[in-house]
Order: sequence, then C-alpha cells, then structure tokens
Amino acid sequence: MKNKFFYLIGLFLILLTSCQKEVLDQAPQASLDDQVALNNRFGIEAGILGIYDAVQSGNYYGIRLPIFGDMAADNLAHVGTFPSFAQIKNRAILTDNAEVVNMWSVIYSGINRANNVIDAASKIQDPAFNANRALGEARFLRALFYFDLVRLWGGVPIVLEPTRSPDPAVLNVRRNTETEVYAQIISDLNFAEQNLPDAQTNRATRWAATALKSRVFLYQRNFQGVVASAEQVIRSNRFGLVANYRSLYEAKNSSLESIFELDFNNVDQNSMAFFNWPASIGGRNEVRPTGAGSTLPNAYEANDVRRAATIAQAGTVIEGRTILAGLGIKYFRIANGDDNVIVIRHAEVLLNYAEALVELGRTSDALPVINQIRRRAGLSELSSALSQDEMRLAVERERRVELALEGHRWFDLKRTGRLQAVLGLNNPNAALWPIPFRETTNNPNMTQNPGY
Repeated sequence: MKNKFFYLIGLFLILLTSCQKEVLDQAPQASLDDQVALNNRFGIEAGILGIYDAVQSGNYYGIRLPIFGDMAADNLAHVGTFPSFAQIKNRAILTDNAEVVNMWSVIYSGINRANNVIDAASKIQDPAFNANRALGEARFLRALFYFDLVRLWGGVPIVLEPTRSPDPAVLNVRRNTETEVYAQIISDLNFAEQNLPDAQTNRATRWAATALKSRVFLYQRNFQGVVASAEQVIRSNRFGLVANYRSLYEAKNSSLESIFELDFNNVDQNSMAFFNWPASIGGRNEVRPTGAGSTLPNAYEANDVRRAATIAQAGTVIEGRTILAGLGIKYFRIANGDDNVIVIRHAEVLLNYAEALVELGRTSDALPVINQIRRRAGLSELSSALSQDEMRLAVERERRVELALEGHRWFDLKRTGRLQAVLGLNNPNAALWPIPFRETTNNPNMTQNPGY
C-alpha cells in the first residue's frame, strides 16, 4: 500500500510462510513465529497491510476478479491465448483450471492473514493501540474475502481461527451453507461498521462496510436491508457523483465518489492495462470489450458519455498516445501498472438502492435515483410511466454500462436469474465455479459442486 510500510509488509510476509496456507491442504513452512511478529501494534499494522496485499494480488482484485466478472458474461471478449481464460469465457471450467485454483488459494491465504491479526490484536496490552479499529479492518477484509468466495463457489468452509498446523483435523474442513457464510459476512461487516473510522485513504472505513452491506443484502434479496444500508451512505452527505465520469479513472482517490479503492503504484503494480492493451503498446491484449463474446458497445444509448470513457473511439488520445479503437480504457497506466482499482463507489450504492426500491414496488422512489446517474451520463431522464418490470430492466441496463469493466456483470445476471435469458446459459451448474481438484482430492470432507 504505502511505501513507508513496505518493510512492515515484508516482515509480515516472512511470518506468513509459517502461519498461512496457500490452499487449505498445504502444510505451513518453518519460519518466524507469528507470536513474535504480531505481539505489538507495529506488527499488527504490518499484518493488516499484509491482508491488503492479498486483496491486491494479481489472482484477485489486482487483475483476475474484475476481468472475470465481465469476461464470463457479455462485457469482455477473450481474444488472448490463455486456455484457463477460455474455459471461463466459454463457461466450461475444469476442476484443475489454474485461475480457479489460484483465486481460491489467495482468498484463503488472505482469510488466514486476517484470522492471525484478529487472534493477536485482542491480546495486545498497549494504551496507544486501538484494538477494535484493527479488528474492524481485519474483519471488513475477511467479509470481502468470504463474499467473493460465496458468490463464486456457493457454500464454502468458514475458517475463523488461524491455521498454523498441518493437522488433518484442522485442514480437513467441511463446507458451510451459503446462509451460514452470508451470516458470517454480515457479522464481520456489522463489527467493522461500528469500529472503523469515517475516513482513511485507500483503507477500509465504516462507510465502506455500510456500502458493502448494501451489496451483500442485494445478493441475499434482503431489499429492506439494502435500503437501510444505502440510505445511511446517501444521507451521510459524504459521497456523491463526480461531474465528469472519466475523471474517476484519470484522477485517483476521488474523495467524492470512491468509497473503497485499492492503491497501486510503480512499486506495487497490477496488470489491468497490460491485460487489456495489445503488444504494440506494451500489453498482451488477453481481453477487450469489442469482438466475439462482447455486446457491450451496443449497450450504450446514443450520447452516453460513459461509452467513450470506457471504450476507446477512433482518435482517442490518452497520455499523448493515440489508442486503438475498441480497447478498454478505464485502466490505462501501462508503463507503471499503477491504475487504482475502485472496489466500491457511490454510483453502485445508488444503483443498489434503486434496484431494492423497484423490487419493493417503490418505482416512483427509484426513478429519481436512477435519473441522477443518467444525468451525469448526459442522458435524458426515464419516464415515470415505466412499469415495475420495465424498471427492473432499466436498472439492469444502467448497472451494465455504469459499472462496465469493474467486474459486476456476471454476478448481476447470476443473482437476478438472468443468465439463461441474456447469455443463453442452459446449464445451471455453470453458475458456480468448481471446487479446485486438489481440495477435493486432499480433503475427504470437501464436496464438489454439482456438474463437475
């Protein structure tokens, strides 16, 4: 995250070779005793930054999750050579798919980092140390990990204690139900909401916890919960929509719209632009929002400013360079790999709110919320004569183009039961990823998802 903390992250990563498991069946390696590294507030701070490091991984928010959320649906075409990407695009994933294995691994690694911090923080006796704040940050990140696990794999093992032993009794965990996983996510977010500060740059805040709750409740179809959480964020008057949509990506850390944003720099890089841009300008062009498998360009209405801010048009110039038409341009800092990744922003909270209002039959209340976003995009307001079903489709369209290339599309279609209608997905088992083969092989208690 911040350069001044790099030495602390390094210390924590050494620690984690002993106390984390890259996958649930891997035994820890001998190294620094975690009780030595996490026995003071400086070690805890290093530990928290180590959790963020897992979130930033290239196998997670550093590239894969945002891409797969659009590529598995109809917002990104797969134009590269990775067979593991092709399986996800074609929705024919094998149990040994490297992307599935690596994402499972890094998420559970992050959970174990969080569990180590949670276990240690409550034991530190230091008047200068705010234990609840540290616990709130670790629990927010653990909630994010479990939320992504449950929406990718369904019911997964809930592990709340640090894994420091190769004992099969510890490693051979059973899957919990989706209901149980969601209950744990909300528990962690409730604690984070009560104990995190109102503001800290590139770190979790109480508003990030509340905003994430609005998303989690949406997936649970708890529309009253969505409304309550979204209204807290909206009525705080801390957030809004920036006037220029493109500026969200050109200027990092918008204090107005960005609620939770991951910071990358020329030392702590990601591959977002690299995967989106071709070799002629330093990338590999594994995906793009144009071509077979993507209908995103046609999803925009005429005069929608978000199209040109998301997909390069003929003559688009970025940082003095003319960009090939059809490339995704929300991530464009290819030289240093330092595009930030916005995980939660105010526009999404507004869309969560609008969707919940529509589902509750309050279409007249949802209309001005949607129209806020449309006005920013340069579009005319929607008519008050729209039916509830028409409003549902209007919200779906707005989510698609507003949040394009930010990893939401597949999950939105899945949670609303629209995968078959929109993508022609006739195999309901393909809505979940397979549990990695080595997990089901090495853990006799780990069951596989249907169809794999």
